Amino acid sequence: MNTQKKILFLNPPGTKRYIRDYYCSKVSKAYYMPQPVDLLMQTGYFAERGYTVKVLDAIIEKKTPQSVFREVLAFNPDLIISQCGAVSFEEDLSFFNYLKKQLPNTQILSSGDIFLEDPVYFLQEYNWLDGIITDFFSDDSLKYFDSKYDGIVGMVFKVNGEIISKTGLSSSKIISLPRPRHELFKNKLYRMPFANAYPMATVLTNYACPYPCTFCIMSTLGFKSRPHDDVIEELLFLKELGIKYLYFSDQTFYVVKNSTEKILDFMIDNNLNFQWVCFSRVDILDEDKMRKMKEAGCNVIMFGVEWAEDHYSDKYKKQYVISQVRNTFEIAKKVGIKTMGTFLIGVPGQNEDSIKSTVDFAIDLDADYASFNIAVPRAKTSFREEAIDQGLISPHERIMDQSGSFITMGTGLVNPMRIKQLKNYAYTKFYFRPNYLAKRLLNIRNYHEFKSHVREGYYILKNMMN
Repeated sequence: MNTQKKILFLNPPGTKRYIRDYYCSKVSKAYYMPQPVDLLMQTGYFAERGYTVKVLDAIIEKKTPQSVFREVLAFNPDLIISQCGAVSFEEDLSFFNYLKKQLPNTQILSSGDIFLEDPVYFLQEYNWLDGIITDFFSDDSLKYFDSKYDGIVGMVFKVNGEIISKTGLSSSKIISLPRPRHELFKNKLYRMPFANAYPMATVLTNYACPYPCTFCIMSTLGFKSRPHDDVIEELLFLKELGIKYLYFSDQTFYVVKNSTEKILDFMIDNNLNFQWVCFSRVDILDEDKMRKMKEAGCNVIMFGVEWAEDHYSDKYKKQYVISQVRNTFEIAKKVGIKTMGTFLIGVPGQNEDSIKSTVDFAIDLDADYASFNIAVPRAKTSFREEAIDQGLISPHERIMDQSGSFITMGTGLVNPMRIKQLKNYAYTKFYFRPNYLAKRLLNIRNYHEFKSHVREGYYILKNMMN
C-alpha cells in the first residue's frame, strides 16, 4: 500500500453554484447539484492503487476560498485533480494562482471546457497548471502521477518544462474502471430537481455520445462504455451505502442496448429499489424500453428536444424530427414516466418568433419539466466555428454560460439583452400556468417532493430576477 502519497480531488469554491464537470460548465439554474462526475470517475484509480485519497467539493459544501485554502494546506497533497469552467474561469484562475503559491511542490491537474480548444496555450500561459485532462474516463491522471507517460491518450501536460500533448481518442470502446469512491463524497448534500428520495448519487455507464449534434461537445470526445458487471458492482455498493436516488449522467442512456438491459434486469430481479433519472433520445426509446426503465425505478427521462422546427434539427445534425418527439413524449406519459424537455435558445439566425414557438411547443408537448438553455459556442464544435464566421463572437471569446446567467452572443437577429428577456419569458410562460401549477401540486407524493418543489420554484424565480 502506497499511503504516503496524498491525492486531493477538488471542486474549487465559487460565488455561484457552478457546475464545472463533463466539459460543459454552467451555473445551476435552480438548486440542483450532482456529484462532479469528472472527479468521481477518477477516484477509483488512485484509491485502488493505495494512495490516500480525499475529496473536497467546495461548491456543495458552500466553503469560502479562505476555508478551502486552510483545509488544502492542512492535507498537503502531492497531487490535486480539479475542475475549471468557462463559466467560472476568472474566479478559478485567482483561486489556483494563490493555491500554487502556497503549495509550489504540489502538482495540479484540471479538466474543464475552458481548456479544450487550445490546451497548450493554457499550459504556456498559467504556471499553476501542470496538466489538462481531456478524457476523465481514462486512467491518464494516474499514469501521469506515476510518470508512465507513454500510455497516456487524453492529457496535455508538462514534464521538466516541456509541454507534451497526447489528446488522441482511445481505441478501446469498452473501458473497465475501478469502482468510483462514492463514500468520499458528502452524498446527502447533492440534489436533483426530480429526486423524490435522498441521499442521491451519480452513476455513469458510458462516456460522451456517438451522435453528431454539432452544437454539442460530446460528439468530439470519443464514445466509450463500461462493462455492465462494473456498473452492477457500483450499484450494489451504493445500495449498501444507503443511496436512494440515482442520476444516470450518461449523455444518452440506453445507447448500448444489451449492456443497459442487463443492468436494468439486475435492478429489477434484485429489487434494488432505486428511483432515478437519466438523459436519452426520442429515437432510441420505445414503449418496451421505457416500461423496463419504469420497472427498474426510473421516474423522469430528460430529452434534448431543442427546437420546434425540423430545419434546425437538420442543420445541427440532431437526427430526429418533431413527430418523433411528440410520439415519444406520449409513450412516456402512457408508461407513467415523467418527462423533461431541454430546449436551445439563440442559435445563429434564430428570430424572436422561432424562440416563442419553441416555448409554445414545450407547452404543447405537455412535458412535466422544461429547461431553456442559451446556445453557447463550445470549444471544438462546428457550432463555434459558425458563430465566429458570422461575427457573432470573437475567436478569443471563452467565457460563457448556457444557463443564461449572462449571454455570450446574439443570433444576428436578436441581441443578447433580448435573448435574456426571452429566456425569462420562456420560464414564466411554461412554469407559471395555473393549470400546470395545480397539476404539480396535486402530484406531490411525499415530503421530499414538496420540499424540492418549493426550493426549485424559489431558485427559478431568483434567477429570473438577476
